[in-house]
Amino acid sequence: MSSPSDVHHKLYRLYERYVGEPDSTKDVYGYWLFIVGYVIAAAAVFTFVVGYAGDADTYGLIRMSGVIAGTGLALCLFGIVLMLPVRKRGIQASLLGLLISFGGVAFFAWAYPYNWRELGTDYSVHVILVYTIGVGIIAGVTALVPVLTGRKGMFVEEEGDTEDPPILTGDALEGAQFAVFRDDNGDWKWNVLHLEALATSNESAVTRPKATEGIERVQSQISSAGLMELTTSAFRLYEDRDGSWQWTLARDDGSVVGTCAGEFSERDGAEESVSFLKDRGPTADVIEIDGAAFTYAEERDQWHWQLVDDERLPLASGANGHGTQENAETAARTFAERFDQARVLDLEHVGAELYERTGDNGANGWSWRFVDDQDSPLAAATEAYDARRDAEEAADALLSELGTASVTVAGEPTYERYQTGEQWRWRLVDESEHVVAQSPSDVETEADAAHETDTFGEHARDADVVEIEDAEYEVYPTDSEELTYDEDDALPATSDEQQMVSTDGGTATANSDGGEGGADDGRSWHWRLVTEDRDVIAGSTEPHYDAETATEAIQRVREQASEAELIEFEEAAFQVYEADDGEWRWRLIDEDGNVLADSGAEHTSRGEAAEAMMTLKEQAPDAELLEIETAAFELFVNEDDEWGWRLIDEAGQLVAEDPSTHPTRGAARKAMNRLLEYLDSDVRTMEDAIFQPYAADDWHWRFVLPTGETVATAGDTYATRDELVDAIPAVRDAAESAQDYTIGTVTIQLYRSGDWSFRLLDRDREEIADATDTYAERDAALEIVEDLKAHADDAPIFTIEDAAIRVTDDEEGWSWDLVDRERTVLASAVDTAASREELHEEIETVRQLAPMAGRVDFDVASFELVADEDDRWQWRLIDEDGRTVATGSESHESSEAAREALENVRELIDAASILEIDSVSFELHTAEDEDGWVWRLVDEYGSTMAQSTQVYESRTNAREAMNNVKAEAPEGWITFTE
Repeated sequence: MSSPSDVHHKLYRLYERYVGEPDSTKDVYGYWLFIVGYVIAAAAVFTFVVGYAGDADTYGLIRMSGVIAGTGLALCLFGIVLMLPVRKRGIQASLLGLLISFGGVAFFAWAYPYNWRELGTDYSVHVILVYTIGVGIIAGVTALVPVLTGRKGMFVEEEGDTEDPPILTGDALEGAQFAVFRDDNGDWKWNVLHLEALATSNESAVTRPKATEGIERVQSQISSAGLMELTTSAFRLYEDRDGSWQWTLARDDGSVVGTCAGEFSERDGAEESVSFLKDRGPTADVIEIDGAAFTYAEERDQWHWQLVDDERLPLASGANGHGTQENAETAARTFAERFDQARVLDLEHVGAELYERTGDNGANGWSWRFVDDQDSPLAAATEAYDARRDAEEAADALLSELGTASVTVAGEPTYERYQTGEQWRWRLVDESEHVVAQSPSDVETEADAAHETDTFGEHARDADVVEIEDAEYEVYPTDSEELTYDEDDALPATSDEQQMVSTDGGTATANSDGGEGGADDGRSWHWRLVTEDRDVIAGSTEPHYDAETATEAIQRVREQASEAELIEFEEAAFQVYEADDGEWRWRLIDEDGNVLADSGAEHTSRGEAAEAMMTLKEQAPDAELLEIETAAFELFVNEDDEWGWRLIDEAGQLVAEDPSTHPTRGAARKAMNRLLEYLDSDVRTMEDAIFQPYAADDWHWRFVLPTGETVATAGDTYATRDELVDAIPAVRDAAESAQDYTIGTVTIQLYRSGDWSFRLLDRDREEIADATDTYAERDAALEIVEDLKAHADDAPIFTIEDAAIRVTDDEEGWSWDLVDRERTVLASAVDTAASREELHEEIETVRQLAPMAGRVDFDVASFELVADEDDRWQWRLIDEDGRTVATGSESHESSEAAREALENVRELIDAASILEIDSVSFELHTAEDEDGWVWRLVDEYGSTMAQSTQVYESRTNAREAMNNVKAEAPEGWITFTE
């Protein structure tokens, strides 16, 4: 990128090449402003013509073209003003007009087209007026004022005398002349001529006006210049143009060998710097840092160490002070050893650290904790392990599960579904973190567990609390069932005969498909006799129309069972029985009660039916003969050698049966006797689910659906029945409002104890780890948890054996700290790096340099030899605090050459006087690298304005030439030559 000075130089060169020699800077800039304005105006015309010929938006085209054209015209006029011989006041007035013109352009851009003429509020006159005023001011101050007044006045310069020198007559040749000429770079320099060249400019000027300005400055000040004669080296003390004070160290020939390292706001500061150099410079030691070195400094009675490279850039510093320098040196050596062995702890997100800790029993053990990318602890394990390997395995197993862990919130009711082995279970946790309900048993799939939680949540609100004492009959509805018929069954009833008596004594209804159906709501009704433990003693064998008919069926069972005889058979048996219509029939049944054959016809008497039966009995001689005159209990054994019972009425119809089978005849008979024991139990209609309390040491409850399925049991025990009943409403609330979660080996739970925090729980809700920090907002804690989950799979597991290099990142940049296992900071980087990669490079640099670093004392002023980018060597003087006081102005090819030059500098410092430059002065001193004398003219800022063109044999000759220039230059004329 070109600097402003480069642009300025190019503009001058182009002007000289295509226009001519400029008289002033404003000529150049005026010309180029005119060109720019012209190009802008031409671009406006081109844009309008091309756009109008095309399909462009007319309003937008006019608006853009007007803005560009107005800007270009104003710039053209202002450029013309600059090219005219206008005074400074005229330029200032024209600049004001230019700004007003730009305001008019901006006004037009805002007003057009919606506030222009017929559209909206008409600001067209206002816009034109503002722009016209601006343009008028630009033109008026340069053209109209001279025309109206007849004189150029205060805006335009009056014609004066020419700058050309007068015709040389008589002794005019005796005066001095400033000959201005171009150097090899095309810039302007000058010589003072008086019979011969006496002096030359030290710097070149880009333009003639600049060269003229420099000459006039010399002419105005040279006559008052004093004389400073340098016979020894000297410190030049001067005030710079910006008001700051500086100094240089010069030899007796005027060449500068050293400068101050900074600027001073007051003269006293510069003098103190010179005094420091004179006091310490001649005897200061020379320090050379080979690679790196440890430096030591005392602050407030504490010694601190710092690691610096060969350019004295600090690489690391100790975190703590030490009572003695020896202790600081020991700490520095320890740092080098520990840093070399330390691992870099650079966590991009999270990591798991293994560390030793003291357990609750006072024994040492291993544990783990999660840390973030800033090495701040996030959560710590609650358990301590005997061995590091155990802690590592626990952390690794947890990290593998953490990514898919559910996040729950303490204080919010929650269904937790979880897997145990191949089976699934669930539990309901209320807002006080108590398990208030749980699955009654293991289920095969997660879907089965979800079905139970959904069912419990749906029905818990309306479920009554029902206690069963010993046993009860439950009449309950189910979805409508369809009965099937064999070819020997009777045909379906007609619409006039739909109602019939069911086989267990109630009333059944045939549906449109020919089976017995339920009520109009699509449900059929059943009954069962259950004990307090939900053991089903007996149940209905057929569906019923409604609850009333099912209850009637229970009454029929009671009647039949109370009169029933006991029939036991192990083989098939013939039965002769009287049907409902009074006719007699027979049938052959197997041990399971299945009908193998029947009479197929009705008989008018028992004997006739028996005679017909005997014909078939000859084919089954082992079959028993059973004559049924009343209801009977039958004990039978099935093909699996399991025993059961059934109750049949006098017509041979099945009234009730054992819902289960038993391994022995005695067990089956015992089950039958239970029916007789609880035959007169109460009847209860169970249309909705119930909470059934029961006592088993303490009190419990189970949640039973009308179908008899238990889908939930109490998660806790209660001391009394009243306590249980009082707790049911809270269970209802939790069941209805709970959120569903599927949990694995670990669950993350947010909880609030003042502020928000989180903990890790295992499948049994035992705490695995707890957060080490709290958060004001729930979302802040959740953000930490989500970040932990997102990066758990990639989290490294690490151990800090002795020390670690912790990488940190903040607003200032990347840095590192050397910390021990307790996170005590031992040392830190001094500066920050721009990126992680750059910091890692710096860490490796410290690894390489720290072990080989020697000791350097900066407790006194010292010289240091340093090399620049071009491998050129210089010296600099450093004070006790490591600050650079002075730097050498000359560079050398090698450190040896710089060391030799420094010895000469010591002598110069010791012998140097102090010269204050407060005005333009002549300096007379011996020539550099030659025998003889030279002079130069320096300004009050120490800059060389002119210098002698030759070396004089004697001091007297040099002084005479200097005085000659001083006498003749103020009246000298200026001539330019190409």
